[in-house]
Amino acid sequence: MNGLSEAEVRRRQEAGLSNKSVQTNTRTYGQILKDNVLTFFNLLNTSLFAAVLLAGSLRNGLFMGTILFNTGIGLIQEIRAKRILDRMTVITQGKIQVLREESLTEIPMDELVLGDVVWLKAGDQVPADARILEGSLEVNESLLTGESDSVYKTAGQELLSGSYISSGNAWCSLVSVGASSYAASLTRQAKAYRRHESELRNTMDRLLKIISIVIGPLGIVLFLRSVLTSGAGLRACVVNTVAAMIGMIPEGLILLISITLTGCAIRLARKKTLVQELFCIETLARVDTLCLDKTGTLTTGEMKMEKIISLKDAPHDFDKEKLSRLIGNMMYVLRDENPTAAALRNSFPLQTDLRAEKAIPFSSERKYSGVIFEDAGAWYLGAADFLFPSGHETVRELCSKYASEGYRTLLLAGGSKEKVLKNLEEGRFTLPDDLAPEAVLLFQDQLRKDVCETLEYFRAQGVEIKILSGDAPETVAAVARKIGLPRSQYYVDASRLRTYAQIKKTSRSCNVYGRVSPAQKREMILALQADGHKTAMVGDGVNDILALKEADCSIALGNGTSAAKNLSNIILMDSDFSVLPEVVAQGRKVIGNIRLASSMFLIKTVFSFLLCLVTIIWGKSYPFQPVQLTLIGAFSVGIPCFFLSQEPNYSKVEGNFLKNVFRKTLPAAGTITICNGIAMLAVSLAYPGSDMVGTVCFLLTGWNYMAALRRVYVPPTRFRCLVIYTVQMAFFLCAVAGQRLLLLGSVEFGMIILVLALITASPVVTRILENAVNPVL
Repeated sequence: MNGLSEAEVRRRQEAGLSNKSVQTNTRTYGQILKDNVLTFFNLLNTSLFAAVLLAGSLRNGLFMGTILFNTGIGLIQEIRAKRILDRMTVITQGKIQVLREESLTEIPMDELVLGDVVWLKAGDQVPADARILEGSLEVNESLLTGESDSVYKTAGQELLSGSYISSGNAWCSLVSVGASSYAASLTRQAKAYRRHESELRNTMDRLLKIISIVIGPLGIVLFLRSVLTSGAGLRACVVNTVAAMIGMIPEGLILLISITLTGCAIRLARKKTLVQELFCIETLARVDTLCLDKTGTLTTGEMKMEKIISLKDAPHDFDKEKLSRLIGNMMYVLRDENPTAAALRNSFPLQTDLRAEKAIPFSSERKYSGVIFEDAGAWYLGAADFLFPSGHETVRELCSKYASEGYRTLLLAGGSKEKVLKNLEEGRFTLPDDLAPEAVLLFQDQLRKDVCETLEYFRAQGVEIKILSGDAPETVAAVARKIGLPRSQYYVDASRLRTYAQIKKTSRSCNVYGRVSPAQKREMILALQADGHKTAMVGDGVNDILALKEADCSIALGNGTSAAKNLSNIILMDSDFSVLPEVVAQGRKVIGNIRLASSMFLIKTVFSFLLCLVTIIWGKSYPFQPVQLTLIGAFSVGIPCFFLSQEPNYSKVEGNFLKNVFRKTLPAAGTITICNGIAMLAVSLAYPGSDMVGTVCFLLTGWNYMAALRRVYVPPTRFRCLVIYTVQMAFFLCAVAGQRLLLLGSVEFGMIILVLALITASPVVTRILENAVNPVL
C-alpha cells in the first residue's frame, strides 16, 4: 500500500485541504476593547469629569475612579472568555502514524491532509473523518453520540473524527479534514460567540440605556436654567449640573455587582467549582429545568460486577473458586479494553494456570469474546441473544429481565473445542454445537457520588429533571428509576422523533429520552426555552456541546472533553454533583443581596432625577455638589451594601427583579425628593440669596438614606444593626470633620427646626408612598 507523495501533500496543503484546527468565530481583541471602552456610559462620565476639571474643581471628580475600575473588570472578563473559547478543540492534539509514499512516519494531527492513509490502533483518537481500507476496529463514539457501547467497523465503513479506537487496527483513508470534519462542525457551531442571558445583567443594561437617553437632555436644560435664573457663575452652574447628572448614574451598583459575583466565584473555586462566566451564578439560581446527559454525567462510565447467577441444569457445577479461576485465565488471554472487561479484571484476579490455544477478541458485531483452552474446552462471554440465537429461551428471558432493570448482562457459556478450532483456522467464527450456558454475570454503570441527593434537592426546589442520552431508552429509564426520577416509566426513543414539533410536544410531558442525537439535545433546550423555561444543561462530551451552548446555564464535568469544559459557564472540577446545591445557594445569595443593594443605589438615581425636575420647574440651581453626593453614596450605600452583601441569603428567587427593587426604591426616593423640595422652597422664601440650601439638603438626604437602610434590610439582625449604625455614625462624623471639603456651611435656627420636623415626618411620608406604590408594582 502506498501513501501520498510529498508533492501531493504540498499541493493539498496549498489548496487548504489540511487538518488545521478550526478558526474561531469569537470577537477580536480590538472589538472587545471597543465594546467595553467606547460606550456611551463611559463617554458620558468622561465628559462630566472633563467638565469638572475645566471648572477647576478636582475634588468633585472622584467618581471617575469607579468608572475606570469597572471598565477594567469588564475588559478582563471578556478577554478571558475569548481565550477560553479560542482554546476550544475537540481533537486532542497528538501525533498519528501516516503512510507517506511507502514509509510509515509519525506526524502531528494538524499536518495531515485530505487523502492521507493513516494507521489506527487501540488507544488512538480518530484525527479526521476517515474510511477503513483494510482491517477492522472497535470504535468508542460515546463522546460524539452519547452511546456507551463500542461499534464494530470493517473495510468500507466510515469513522468520525473525535472517536476513540477500543480495539483492533486498520489502514484508513482521510475523507474529511479540518473544518469539514464532523467534530469540527460541532465545534464551529459551539464556538460562535454567544452572550448568555442574565436577568440581572439585562436589567442593568436596560436601566443604563434609559438613564443614558434621559440624562443628556435633562442636563442641558438644567444647565441653561441655572445660567439664566440662578445668577451664579459659569463654574458653579457646571459643577451643579455635573452633580445632578452624576447622581442619576448608579456607577457604584455596577461595581458592587462585579465585586459580589467575583467574590462568589472565589468561594466556589474553593469547592473545586470553576465559574467561567460570572452572571451564570445568578442564572442557575433561576433555573426551573435541569437537563442531564447519562453516560459520564449521571454515571461514571465505569462498570461494576454486581452479581453472579448460577444457572440451573448447567453442565458444570461452578463454585466461586472455580469460576474465578476460569474467568481469571480468560481475562489474562483476552486483550479487550472496554468498561465491562475492566470490571471483570477488577472482580477476578488474572491467572495463568490454564494454557490457551486460541483467543477470540470481543466484537460488537458478534457480541461475544472467547478463549479456547488446551485442557478446559472453549469458553465464551457475551450477549445471550448472540450466543444462543435459538433455544434456551429461559436463559434469554432471564437476561432480558435484568437488562430491563438497568443491568448489563454477560452470559458465560462453554462447549467442546475441536470443531471451533478447525473453523478458526479457516478464518470462520463459529460456536460449539454443544455450547451450554453456565452463569449470568450482572454489571451496572456506577452512579456518581451524591447524585441522588443532589437531584432530590433540585426536585424539592421545584426544578424539573430531564435525562437526554444517546444510550438505549430502556437503559436510560433504568437509571432514571434508580435515581428516583418521577414518571421514568414514560421514556421516549428520540430516534423516532422526526421534527422539532414532535420534540417540543414530548418535552412538556416526558423526562427520559434515549437515542438522542447532538442536534436533538439542542432542539430540546430550544423547545423548553420557547415554553418559557429557564434551562441548565449538564454534560461531558462532544455530543453535549450544542445543547450546552444554547442552555441558559451550562455545566461541564471536570473529567469531560475539553470542548465541553471550555464552552460551559461552570465546570465541576472534581466531577462532584454534590456542589451544585452550593452553587445554587450562592446564586440566590447574590441575587437576594444585590436586589437589596440595588434598591439603595437606585434611590440616588430616582431622587436625583426627580430633584432635577423640581429644580428645572421652579428652582434656581441644583442643591448638591458632586463631592457631597460622593460622601452620601459611600456611607449610605457603597460601604454598608458591600458588607451586607456578604451575609447569607438563600431564599428562593421569585418575581421580577426590577419590580422588587422599585418597591423599596420609590418610597424612599420620593420621601427624599419631598423633603428636599420643601427645604429648597423654604430657603428661597425665608432666606433669599442664602447658600445654606446645600447643607440642609445634605443633612436631610443623609438622614433619610440611613432610614432607608433600616427599611430595606429587614429583619434587623445583629449584623445588620452593627453595620447600619456604624456607617451612620461614621457619616455624621465625616460631615462634621470635613465641612470645608464638603462645602457645608452654617444653618439658621429656623431651618434647623424645619430639618427636625421633616426628619420626624419622613417615616409617615414613606409609609404613605409605600401604600401607593405596592399595589401598582
